[in-house]
Amino acid sequence: MKIQRGSIFKPEKEYYEAAGIILIIGSLQFILVVNLAEALFPGYSIGQNTLSHLGGSVPPVEPSATIFNLSIIILGILSLIAVYLILKSGGCRLFSSCLAISAIGAIGVGIFPAYTGDPHLFFSVLTFLFGSLAVIFSYRLGLNIPMVIVSMIFGILSLLTLISLLILGTGASNPLISYLGIGGTERLIAYPSILYITALGGYLTSRGKDWVRIRFTDGYW
Repeated sequence: MKIQRGSIFKPEKEYYEAAGIILIIGSLQFILVVNLAEALFPGYSIGQNTLSHLGGSVPPVEPSATIFNLSIIILGILSLIAVYLILKSGGCRLFSSCLAISAIGAIGVGIFPAYTGDPHLFFSVLTFLFGSLAVIFSYRLGLNIPMVIVSMIFGILSLLTLISLLILGTGASNPLISYLGIGGTERLIAYPSILYITALGGYLTSRGKDWVRIRFTDGYW
């Protein structure tokens, strides 16, 4: 695949600014709701309890369960809207595909809380895996060097933590679990991705119509 470096690709309309605002709103509302749900959940431990425990305890603890599940569904829906706007602007399909799959996973997490078992686990892995890949592949949006460095650090941190859980499990044999607990380890997967997506939203918003990208001659992927 040949790359025309320094070329400018401009679609008829650009929606990066709107996509950035939507990503910021989706990410920040989720972060705020998680903190609110934790405050309203008696005895909740960020080290020993997962994020999903907020919405999937048995019996459900209200209003934590409802606001958490609604918030993560909203996050997924807003992320899908942002993906659509990025693609409409000619944005990278590899990044967009990963973010879209992660968003679908987030919606699934809200629809199938932790007490549903395997369906929840499937959507959780989907969210975490493709969320970290979206962070890594965001460099293909034509980001500046500092943002690329941040994306690699946050994306790889999230991905490696997830791989450690998949390979070493969630027991004492996993040193991260022994040190941080299951809740702390899960946050080491989720928070780097969600915080980076918030930063990416701000980046897209500030760049607006001055967006300059690399054009791939065999199709922008």
